[in-house]
Amino acid sequence: VLVGPRLQEDDLRVLDAFAAQLHAALQRRVLAAEAAEAGALAHTDQLRTALLRAVSHDLRTPLASIKASATSLLQDDVAWTPAAQREFLLTIDEEADRLDTLVGNLLDMSRLETGALDLVVRPVGLEEVVAAALASLGPAGLSVTVDVPETLPRVSADPTLLERAVANVVGNAVQASPPDH
Repeated sequence: VLVGPRLQEDDLRVLDAFAAQLHAALQRRVLAAEAAEAGALAHTDQLRTALLRAVSHDLRTPLASIKASATSLLQDDVAWTPAAQREFLLTIDEEADRLDTLVGNLLDMSRLETGALDLVVRPVGLEEVVAAALASLGPAGLSVTVDVPETLPRVSADPTLLERAVANVVGNAVQASPPDH
């Protein structure tokens, strides 16, 4: 307990003013932190909205191809040749694989966000990752020309996730490229 003389009226006013300024400064700090958090949440929300738009388009594309091919095969009024039927079935198979990859990527992203995906980070050669990524693309990966110098140093990464990232980037590039490039 602190005992001292009773403060004068002027001293009490100065002390009250100081306490009010301190309270205002603390309030500004709390409000600034809340504003920063709200800004970060707004940015995250914008990213999620953009991602959902892109993902919904990416999911609808293979679904539309699967639906069109299956509907064509189910038409009773058209006699499809065996070659045409095989083309429809190949389209369904390829697009179902593409859809499976997209869903897998979304699940991995969700697991990463929640911390449920364990990263296995180790030194890995980019030539290994690129080769595996191209192999995972199937026939589309065959059209890609690769030039990864052997002198590149190994990188620390989760090889599986890096492979998927490279496959996604290369797959998107192949889809967006003209057929003759």
